[in-house]
Amino acid sequence: MREYRQSHRTERKELAMRVPILMTSLYSLVLILLVTGCTYVTQGLPEPDRDALLAGNSDHFGDRAETVVYPDQGWDASDSLWFYNTTQGSNLMDYEIFLKLEQADSSEPFRDNKNMQEYRYLTQRPGRDNPDGLPVGWVKDSYDGNDYVGFTCAACHTTQVNYKGHGIRIDGGPAMADMETMLEDLEVALSASLTGKKFETLARRVLASDASNPDTLQAFRDLLERDQRSITTYNAMNRSIHEVDGTPIRYGYARLDAFGRIYNRVMAHLVPDGSFQGNSANAPVSYPFLWDTPQHDFVQWNGIGDNGSALGLGPLGRNTGEVLGVFATFDVERDPPGWFARLLGFKSFSYQYPSSAESRNQVRLEDHLNDLWSPSWPELAERNILPPISATLANEGKKVFSEFKCNLCHEAIDRTSPDRRVIAQFASLDLIQTDPKMATNAIARCGDAGVIRDIDLGLCADHPDNSLLVPVLPALSEVTGGVMKQGLLRKIGTFYEAIKGNPLDGDPTQRHVDLEVANKGYLNAYKGRPLNGIWATAPYLHSGSVPNLYELFLPSTCGPGDLPGKDCRSKTFMVGMRELDTDNVGFRQPSDPSSYTEPPLFVFDTSLPGNSNRGHEYVVGVTPMPKLDSAGSVVRDDKGEVATETFPVISEEKRKALVEYLKTL
Repeated sequence: MREYRQSHRTERKELAMRVPILMTSLYSLVLILLVTGCTYVTQGLPEPDRDALLAGNSDHFGDRAETVVYPDQGWDASDSLWFYNTTQGSNLMDYEIFLKLEQADSSEPFRDNKNMQEYRYLTQRPGRDNPDGLPVGWVKDSYDGNDYVGFTCAACHTTQVNYKGHGIRIDGGPAMADMETMLEDLEVALSASLTGKKFETLARRVLASDASNPDTLQAFRDLLERDQRSITTYNAMNRSIHEVDGTPIRYGYARLDAFGRIYNRVMAHLVPDGSFQGNSANAPVSYPFLWDTPQHDFVQWNGIGDNGSALGLGPLGRNTGEVLGVFATFDVERDPPGWFARLLGFKSFSYQYPSSAESRNQVRLEDHLNDLWSPSWPELAERNILPPISATLANEGKKVFSEFKCNLCHEAIDRTSPDRRVIAQFASLDLIQTDPKMATNAIARCGDAGVIRDIDLGLCADHPDNSLLVPVLPALSEVTGGVMKQGLLRKIGTFYEAIKGNPLDGDPTQRHVDLEVANKGYLNAYKGRPLNGIWATAPYLHSGSVPNLYELFLPSTCGPGDLPGKDCRSKTFMVGMRELDTDNVGFRQPSDPSSYTEPPLFVFDTSLPGNSNRGHEYVVGVTPMPKLDSAGSVVRDDKGEVATETFPVISEEKRKALVEYLKTL
């Protein structure tokens, strides 16, 4: 299918050059539709800028981008727009209310482009499949006779990097979005619109002449209250605080505790009486970048997603769990056995999982990613968009990369090869020493099994006497599997397509931890991956706690004997600006952060729980690496313990060379 689709893309591009001739007849239009075949034709013939709407000189953080450019990532304009505008079944709130809702403190629409840009969502002009000009990744979804606004994958996995007036839009890149603040502001805007002039204005805009009908007006009020109550409950359940001392852990730009929020939303559906209060979603991480995702054996920062599981349906299960977290409509219904089953002695309950999750679209979206490449700095340099790379310095950096054995965890791949395959290399928390919060939360979270209490999900180790308190992870797997299998017969074709489109081709997956094959369910680790495109994904480490690549190769603390005269990693830094720092490879730090107050730049404080910038300090002689023998096997001592080694402290010259080399990937 990939080869078929790619060949048709080539034909489509050739056809685009002949559009003035072909469009002279109805026959020509039919020919275009036939030739595009398997590709996504709903976008028509989109503009090369893919409907991007830039902030220009009005950006509130002073970022300037007068022109938009797209790296060559294997997608053309219609591929990008299809990715932006294809629903996966996310239902945040009523669509018309969202379009007409005012901001809490002004009469401007909440969805106003300036407001969306302040949350760092990427704004768009109206287009064929986005007639209302929603930001990238915001989309209309229709379910059960109602229209909703929701999110596609692109909302969290499309980014923009600015450099000298160019806005470089990167498909699959980690979003700069601050979803936490956006949802809190949306709650306040909905609350403000429940009464007074704002209610009257909103009702008139949505209902038009029907606003004078008492019954229609009451139904509208009920709908508005439903959305306000839903988002208020969601925000309260996911409040990000430290469990011990109650310290607030703000996400800021470019981070989200996606798994904490998915867990909470699923568990809340298991106890519909509202008694589930939620586990604090206090482990925000950077949005992962999506290129090479289908080609990985394991995905997510702790490798919780197994792409080879469930006979190749692992990616569909992963994406189903994701859409449940981002506001899919779903229920968990517990049905007692029927009379005939009871007559035969069966006592077990059955479960139904009706939902808005669009399995067909999710399979197509995952297949779409098969053809997505990482962005290339050299390609953009050839177009005079980014500065050229020093070949001499980069070649020296490549040697440094091998000298410090970076290649053992970050294997180089051919970024454009359709046959590329990624075997993830995990580093245990004991060795890598980066902030453990995300990994430990994933393992330790517990909740009430509620309506699925008859299913054996195991017990939480800390609560052995409470048979209803179960680990959240197996509960999530149970619900995700149930939603995925709901309506099984009509999904047979979808499942077949998902299995056939999986690049792993049924190969068994093995988890590699600390350079050895480990227990497949081992999650107390973080994943290393190929670093192609890493230059476009700042800030760094899984929690976004290091602002640029240069600082990643500094120690986290400066104590006696630590690199005399050299700096260590920043204790605080600012997040929110898009301008690329091409020397250090990250986002530029403002000279006067205090000048940005409405809204302010986010201050990333590495002293807060979950924000530690420790770990991954290999090149400064701090973080140990498992020692290998001449055959490449891990060395163990007489007690069976892994032998480790540390590296000498890198020189300033080698550090700069390493940064330059990473630009080439």
